Amino acid sequence: MTLTHRLSAHIDAAIASGREEGVQLVVYQHGQLIVDITRGTRDDAGTPMRPADLTMLWSASKAITATCMHILAERGQLAYDDAIADYWPAFAAHGKDAISIRHLMSHTAGIPFLPDSVTNDLLADYTAMCALVADLHPISRAGQVAAYHGLTYGWPLAQVLEAVDGRSFGQFVQDEICAPLGITDLYCGLPAHRRSDAARLSHDLGADAFASDPTENPCLMANHTGIQATCMPAANMMASARAIARVYASLIGTGVDGVRLLPARRVAQATKVQRWAMDATLQTVRGFGLGYFLGESLPAMGTRDTTFGHDGFGGAIGFADPVHELAFAMTKTRMTLTPNAPSFSAELTQMVRAELGIPA
Repeated sequence: MTLTHRLSAHIDAAIASGREEGVQLVVYQHGQLIVDITRGTRDDAGTPMRPADLTMLWSASKAITATCMHILAERGQLAYDDAIADYWPAFAAHGKDAISIRHLMSHTAGIPFLPDSVTNDLLADYTAMCALVADLHPISRAGQVAAYHGLTYGWPLAQVLEAVDGRSFGQFVQDEICAPLGITDLYCGLPAHRRSDAARLSHDLGADAFASDPTENPCLMANHTGIQATCMPAANMMASARAIARVYASLIGTGVDGVRLLPARRVAQATKVQRWAMDATLQTVRGFGLGYFLGESLPAMGTRDTTFGHDGFGGAIGFADPVHELAFAMTKTRMTLTPNAPSFSAELTQMVRAELGIPA
């Protein structure tokens, strides 16, 4: 039985048990596509999942955003220790003038949370959200406290990029990430002509999980067409696993089809440990480079600190292992919200590593 057959059987079993609904899994090694699997369903009607279907990545978006910033750094258009307010003066309000790009990308900027009053409709308004973030009061000094910035990571970086480059953040993703790699299934700001390709996300907690407060259901955010269409670089990118794996494959080895988005020297800078500590938001020990989780921060990524990537709320993930030139991406339509549930992506990566003779 081939690796693809074994992985497909494992995914099919998870779908049959009700654990999963729709899954895309793509793996590259040495720049070559070695696994490309799509199984299950994409909506309540039971429509089969397609390889080009788009799922909301949640925080797996952050790594794509980070890659955009590293492209600008490589071109000499910004430096990681530049103050965000140098590019976006409004951000200096309430003592945020010293917060740097590095602080934000390593989640030590001191603005980890949005007000509880923020609604999904407000999240869908890019201009309004940028104004709101510019007016935030920091809760700690820049660089002092490691606290994951779940949503606030994105808008300031988009403002820096747009000030430096002149293009919108979403257009930069299309021109500088997708076009060189021939990717057609990755967006920060889903266009209307691809709306029908957006897979519906569900969760595993049962129909009554949010009965007391339906607004707490994360599916309302994930499936909100306005949120899918806006620019929210920390959490709303819509993509296929093929697209995400191809991005990671382009950051290691000789790249993919002769294309490397960043040279090895820049990737080494981007993935150098910025902090490895208990995270005040996540309440777990995590290692961060500049915009990427490192090594054993995520079960699927294994134990090597050189491995880098990012997961998303509910289970989407992408990562690269430069030592073994392995790139992995998985998207899924059923978000795993059950506390302490086994990691489905870790199960799949264990199977991949065992087949390829790669140590954890």
